[in-house]
Amino acid sequence: MKLLYSLVLFISIFLVSSCSFNQIALGPDNNENYKVYFDDSIPESLKEIIDISFNHSSANDENKTRIYIRDFNSTNYNIYAGSALRSLEGEVTASIKVEIISNSKTNNKNIKVIKRYSSSELNPFAEQEAVRSLREIIDNEIFNQILLEVNFFEM
Repeated sequence: MKLLYSLVLFISIFLVSSCSFNQIALGPDNNENYKVYFDDSIPESLKEIIDISFNHSSANDENKTRIYIRDFNSTNYNIYAGSALRSLEGEVTASIKVEIISNSKTNNKNIKVIKRYSSSELNPFAEQEAVRSLREIIDNEIFNQILLEVNFFEM
């Protein structure tokens, strides 16, 4: 039994260590290879998050990979159930289209993030703050998905 346990442990450690898992992030030398273009529908909070990671220097723009971010749509949906006159839950949905173009290939992606929150608060200001904090979380998740797509595009 101990031999079987040791064998399974050795195989699992071997598989995990050899799968080349690494953290997805842009290096300091790699972020200058991208030029990001925004649509008018993109909120300023998301633009600020993306502008921090991608450098917008204007040298040799034709050799850079272009990232077009457009068609941001955000909706708030209340879910009513039971005999209460107020909603029990709310759902914040955000979607965005990302197009990554280099000299040799093109990639189009639709990113959609859905978050739910409990709206059983008696204070409506607390509910508004919950929605505001969820929108910040959604912006961060959209940014992480864009980083993931850019990393997959460069592989």
